[in-house]
Amino acid sequence: MHIALCDSNIADRKQMERLLMRESDKRLTTTGVFYTDTFGSREALLNNPMVYDVYFLDVTETSYTAYDLAKSIRDKGIPSPIVFCISTLDYRTFAPLENTLFLDKPIKVAALSDTLDHVLAKKQECHVPRIEFRNTTETFYLTEEEILYCEGNDRNLTLHLTNGTCKYATSFIDNVWMDLAPYPSFFFANKTTIVNARYVTKVSNLHVTLSNQETIRIPIGNKKDIQQLRDQFSQ
Repeated sequence: MHIALCDSNIADRKQMERLLMRESDKRLTTTGVFYTDTFGSREALLNNPMVYDVYFLDVTETSYTAYDLAKSIRDKGIPSPIVFCISTLDYRTFAPLENTLFLDKPIKVAALSDTLDHVLAKKQECHVPRIEFRNTTETFYLTEEEILYCEGNDRNLTLHLTNGTCKYATSFIDNVWMDLAPYPSFFFANKTTIVNARYVTKVSNLHVTLSNQETIRIPIGNKKDIQQLRDQFSQ
């Protein structure tokens, strides 16, 4: 399991490193090694493109807290559990965020062990593969089911999402096609557009209609193949 630890207090950070190392040694023959990356600032963590299995956070800067950092992690499309380590700020009193846990400092071994048990159980239950995208300012992640279709113009990629929003990435459409290869629901509708067959509601000789009522042009002669794919993944 890969763990991110971000704590602005160096003494607390070193102590948590030691506790996680002991937990890793204890679980070596059962749940495997814990790999922990430590960060002393939000910038260091957010600039790291890796998605971790769990995040342990406590940042208590005047204008920026671990809660703000947690929201930034969620904005990147990362659903991993976030554990708030409570010292001067009680994150339990903040507006709830999905999939969060709490540990009081000083961290007790039993409480940390229970938290890791919970994280490991959730990891086995609901691991959903996510696809990585990047642009000049951020790295973000999407599941296959979140993508309605994507269209590319040179290295400018627009990802149209099922929630009605768009995300923008820097990549050639052919490179994205390679990234989407493990997901058979996607197909090339035309040279610049990849569509998720899950959301095709109608196929005609020249167009496919999507669940948001948009139409996308397809080449003549592709109707039958697309219809078969649509039938395979229709919801």
